[in-house]
Amino acid sequence: MTQRRPYHPVLFALYPVLALYSLNTALIPATDVLLPAALVLGGTLIVWLLLGLVLRSAARSAAGVSIGVVAIFSYGHLWDLLVKLGWINQVTYVRSDILPFWAIGCLALVVVASWKWKRTEQLVQAMNVGGAILVALPVFSIGFSWFSAWRGTDVRGVSSGVAKLDTSNRPDIYYVILDGYGRSDALSRVIGFSNDWFIKALEDRGFFVAKDGRSNYCETELSLASSLNLDYLPQVLPKLNASWEDRTILDKLIDKNGVSQYLRKLGYRYEALTTGFPAVHPASADLWMQNTQGISLFAGALLDDTPFPSTIQLGGMSQFTARRIMLRGAVQNMVKMSARTMEPRFIFVHILAPHPPFVFGSNGEDVQPKHMGFTIVDGSHYYENGGTPAQYAKGYAGQATYMSKLILSAVDQILSNSSKPPIIILQGDHGSKLKLDQERVDRTDVNECFPNLNAYLVPNQVREKLYDKISPVNSFRIIFNGLFGDRFPVLPDRSFYSGWSSPFKFTEVTDRIKMRSSSPPAPSSPARP
Repeated sequence: MTQRRPYHPVLFALYPVLALYSLNTALIPATDVLLPAALVLGGTLIVWLLLGLVLRSAARSAAGVSIGVVAIFSYGHLWDLLVKLGWINQVTYVRSDILPFWAIGCLALVVVASWKWKRTEQLVQAMNVGGAILVALPVFSIGFSWFSAWRGTDVRGVSSGVAKLDTSNRPDIYYVILDGYGRSDALSRVIGFSNDWFIKALEDRGFFVAKDGRSNYCETELSLASSLNLDYLPQVLPKLNASWEDRTILDKLIDKNGVSQYLRKLGYRYEALTTGFPAVHPASADLWMQNTQGISLFAGALLDDTPFPSTIQLGGMSQFTARRIMLRGAVQNMVKMSARTMEPRFIFVHILAPHPPFVFGSNGEDVQPKHMGFTIVDGSHYYENGGTPAQYAKGYAGQATYMSKLILSAVDQILSNSSKPPIIILQGDHGSKLKLDQERVDRTDVNECFPNLNAYLVPNQVREKLYDKISPVNSFRIIFNGLFGDRFPVLPDRSFYSGWSSPFKFTEVTDRIKMRSSSPPAPSSPARP
């Protein structure tokens, strides 16, 4: 009888990589998966070879390696389970404290699995089949997501409302997204943080700051796909279905957005600067300055499933250190971009701050939480990863304070470098989200999650059209009308909640969001469904 050959270590090595990617196909570029997969697979094969030389049995060494791989990539999940059960918090908050006990258990399982059993042949067959089933599940999910994205959908573009626009004045236009930067009153009430000094400094520099600014959506991809295409998503995507779960179409809308296409027709150059959030990848820009520090978000998340978290990396640079370098570098690069004075430019900047991870104190000092690993999640997902509301509030306040200082300094330098007064929009894509439930609107404080920073440095003919209740969907409508004489109708300012797992199932919360001012809204076109 021919002995069955073990190949299950390859399958068990690929499973954690594929499983993580299957949950994030719309967020993570497929190219980010290749290197981690190769490293995990290569390491597994090397260990299998070495253990096989010791045991002189490919089958027994394969069993030990497969069990070891499972144990290694279960470490983070074991820690999360202990945290959720509340047992570990009574003893320690440090993840590495359970490492000795895990190592003893892991070693015992490997020894048992690689023992010289009489039924080794049946064990090989069972593990081969089990590994194949495990891998098949995420592969099917990935394939379905890719097919859904490939199938695509109709997108309604942005077109001018007049035959010939006035392009005698074409200043540089900066659209700077400070991810998760909330409105002052909401930050004061929920976070206990005052940024009145920052708002006053902006107003002193000529900015109009909307007293009742609020986002149209409370997720980054939804918000940017809407604001960069000048409309609500059901209008941008005529065939939008509430049951859709894949977000790939949103990433495409952010990349090849209506604002850049509109401005390109007027002779503008499209430039972009991002800070490592995978869903924001404006590859169609004429110039794209992106994250070059640290490992990828996907690799970091994969490491966090192991005993070797992403807080410690080769070369001694943690993800937190890399994030600090990247955020400071992004602000510096935004200033450097302002020194170029050739054709007019639309400059889209996405800065993932004050959004978690919280890496800065209020004066720029290093911050690295001990209670959780490196993660970019917010709201209820932050607490599921080991954080607490108090830690969120403290971390947010410190990071928002420091980022405000950096942005204010950058604004001054941009204004100094610009030969022609630029247009600058400083906008939070949503609020601070300490009290966001990622799946349930009834557990969400919409008066914190939607009120956002919404500040405009614009010419007088644009400023006179701004109003306190303006939301991002109308930002470029008003700018294009005032700057180029276009005739975009001003839409009703509405806000919609949707859960993380059902991003296109919208619940309108407009009437639940409180206003601070009594000024009337700008004239609006009739509401649309």
